[in-house]
Amino acid sequence: MPGGRFSAGGSLTAVLFVLAPLVAAGWWLARPKGDAGAPTPAPAELDVVCSGRVDGQRPVAALDPTVPGKVAEVLVSEGQTVDAGAPLLRLTDEALKFRVEEAKAALAVADLEIEAAGAEAKLHPQRVAGQKLAIASAQDRTATARRLLDELRAAKPFGTITAAEMIRAEAEVRQLERLETVEADRLAELTALNPTLRVRAAEAKKAQARVALNQTEQAVRDCVLVAPSAGAVLRVNLSVGESVLPGGGAPALLFRPVGPLVVRAELEQEFIGRVRPGMRATVTDEAQADAPARNGRVVRVGAFVSRRRGVLFEPGEVNDVRTLECVVTLDEPTDGLLVGQRVRVRIGKD
Repeated sequence: MPGGRFSAGGSLTAVLFVLAPLVAAGWWLARPKGDAGAPTPAPAELDVVCSGRVDGQRPVAALDPTVPGKVAEVLVSEGQTVDAGAPLLRLTDEALKFRVEEAKAALAVADLEIEAAGAEAKLHPQRVAGQKLAIASAQDRTATARRLLDELRAAKPFGTITAAEMIRAEAEVRQLERLETVEADRLAELTALNPTLRVRAAEAKKAQARVALNQTEQAVRDCVLVAPSAGAVLRVNLSVGESVLPGGGAPALLFRPVGPLVVRAELEQEFIGRVRPGMRATVTDEAQADAPARNGRVVRVGAFVSRRRGVLFEPGEVNDVRTLECVVTLDEPTDGLLVGQRVRVRIGKD
């Protein structure tokens, strides 16, 4: 019957729609896997790729004068090489030189005070002896006045001595007794006085004046910024007339000590433990696709995770990323590399 044939064809089509996906799935699962059996390299065997910066083996130094002031003279230019101790810039020092003269005058005054104190110390024994003589003289005068008073008292009954004479004699005795007491107090004061104390005080004052003079002379010397070692001036951030405040803002000069260039690679925390000294490294300029690769070797791996060192601080760059520093030396000449240049470093066993 036509109706029956139509029903059988529809059933066959439905079965095919159900079996086709199952057959396809079975073939997919049973297909040859090609290299699926090859072992996957362990993470420790893979190369480490990170960023880095070109720097000197002795890091770039940010130099500032140790005293604030105004720039009087810039003695170097950018790119200039200098020897150790060479003057780089000079600040105005007129006011400090006046302070040097003041300190020298204070030192001279201290010398005079030492001399005067020494002279007084030498005269001290004579002063004590003289005071003792003054006491003896006062005692003699007091004794004489007392004998006269006794004579007047003995003659008074005979009517030859007036009352006024008696009063005057008694007052003189009291006055001489007081004078004797004053002289004795002066002797006690001189005896208690140590003449060497004034000499020592004057010497201490001289030492203080000497320290003040040394400080002002050092401040004058600090007005000249000198090269800490032989090297090259990378950047001069000041000009004549500008004010300098140590530690405030950009440094006065950026200075690269003499020495070979190295690459300071910045390892992320995920690579800690996978890089060791002696491993080979390849360095390329990350900004140039056709830059030549330079071969090198890891010579040092940092001992702590910290902020990026940053050869030159870049305000627009994120510098607070925690990394582990890894120093790579280059086997080939470093011509063409510049301090602060960003590079890409690949580190591996071979």
